[in-house]
Amino acid sequence: MTQTSLQNAFVSYFHTRYQFDDFLSILTNEHYTEIFYSKNTFSPSKKLKDFQKFLNLFLFELLPLNQDVVFSYRKGVNAQDAISPHKNSKYVLNTDIKSFFANINTSKLKKLILDNKNNFLILPSDIEKHIDTIMNIVTYNSILPVGAPTSPAISNGYLFDLDSALQSYCLRNEIIYTRYSDDFIFSSETKESLTKVLPIINDMFIHLGFETFTLNESKTRIQQRGSKIALLGLIITPQGYVTVDKNLKKEVEILLHFYLTDKEKFRDYFLKKFSSNIDKVSGLLSHINAVDSYYIAKLKKRYGSFIVNSFTHRDIHNVTF
Repeated sequence: MTQTSLQNAFVSYFHTRYQFDDFLSILTNEHYTEIFYSKNTFSPSKKLKDFQKFLNLFLFELLPLNQDVVFSYRKGVNAQDAISPHKNSKYVLNTDIKSFFANINTSKLKKLILDNKNNFLILPSDIEKHIDTIMNIVTYNSILPVGAPTSPAISNGYLFDLDSALQSYCLRNEIIYTRYSDDFIFSSETKESLTKVLPIINDMFIHLGFETFTLNESKTRIQQRGSKIALLGLIITPQGYVTVDKNLKKEVEILLHFYLTDKEKFRDYFLKKFSSNIDKVSGLLSHINAVDSYYIAKLKKRYGSFIVNSFTHRDIHNVTF
């Protein structure tokens, strides 16, 4: 692996679009807009976002990642991949971390970056020299902001030691473990083995240096095969099939039914449920297709491939309102 100076990497990435001095001196507090409907979520300016994408490429995408158990913020995998390993288990436990991004310790994050300085595309000496600038670019008011392009990759690397420790424990105790962002999923053939997991996680928080983390008790539950199991907005059916929630299916079917039978009701429903935004319908159909392509095939058989494809591909010329 060839390493280069931070400045050379910056110039090769941006050419003349930005000056390296801007990167070193940017006042990040002036480059965030708070998204009021979502706690601790901030939208970075285009300039700051570009700087963060640059750091992702040369640093944070190279942080260690336990690909056996982590299915968030990775190309080619999604929530379904995090759920599928559990589809045949008798019991499933899911829990998450309270205010995950906001409770990532910035001192521990700084140490993580420095500990991995030899794994990046930037010279280790430059990582040490510019560590405060790097921290300035990726944090806001001493937290890792939701909404920054760097936060997902950083969060996966930040949890590497915890993922590996939990994986080892689960392998020894015949438990399946996967993680999607701050959602932990465990499954087993015995309920007793899962009831022991929560105190183990809390012990690991302490012994591995994650003292700022606490589990969200209100979102912790054990579900049993025999009825539908809800995880990450998806469903494991009693037959062990992963699909989307029936309410999402119902929304799509009502929309397509009204489109074919009653244009006035279609317009009213389209406005009410989707704000007359074809992108929302397309996004929902694409999401369903990624999880359950068999169901999309059923929709095409019932309502016609032409109609379903027109909505999926935002083909306004074909879908006449």
